[in-house]
Amino acid sequence: MRKSNVLAFLIVAAAIALPLLLFPRMIYCSYKSPFIMPMASGNIIVGFRDSYLDKMKQVERKHTGIDIEGEAGENVLASGNGLVTYIGFSPIGGRTLVIRHNEKIKTTYLNLEQILVSKGSQVSQGDRIATIGAEDDPSSETTHLHFGVIYDDKYLDPEDLLKIDYKSISKFLYLKYIEPDFSVSLNQG
Repeated sequence: MRKSNVLAFLIVAAAIALPLLLFPRMIYCSYKSPFIMPMASGNIIVGFRDSYLDKMKQVERKHTGIDIEGEAGENVLASGNGLVTYIGFSPIGGRTLVIRHNEKIKTTYLNLEQILVSKGSQVSQGDRIATIGAEDDPSSETTHLHFGVIYDDKYLDPEDLLKIDYKSISKFLYLKYIEPDFSVSLNQG
């Protein structure tokens, strides 16, 4: 793993951990990790940064997420708690939904047949948010969900994010002791 990928991964882990420490009730859910696979099948057919040919435009592209194979009409679940901030259409991935999980992390869901939530909806991890079935994505001709993770406006490998769990999240935190900038004195009258 390159240094920049490791650094990005550590930053994402810290971005996940800080809200957990500051607002545990808002983020708490019954799952064992901050983010879950958004489809039950979970079979990844195109990985992050894999090259593929956009046959329609005859251009080679790099994949910005993962493609998860599924059946038409199969449910798509919210990968984590958050706010639905965008519902629309992508020229490459058809019907699209975006969930903002905090100020820096967003997840994207493309190739949707039906969207079951509306913009502004608060969703919980595991909520049914859509179904797949559109065949607009040039990265694969198989029915699939394109799942992406954006951190600070940069795409990250969703598989790295899905590996983090609450038990091991402390491994990704870096804490540094800082000398206090104040003094405490006891009045011993």
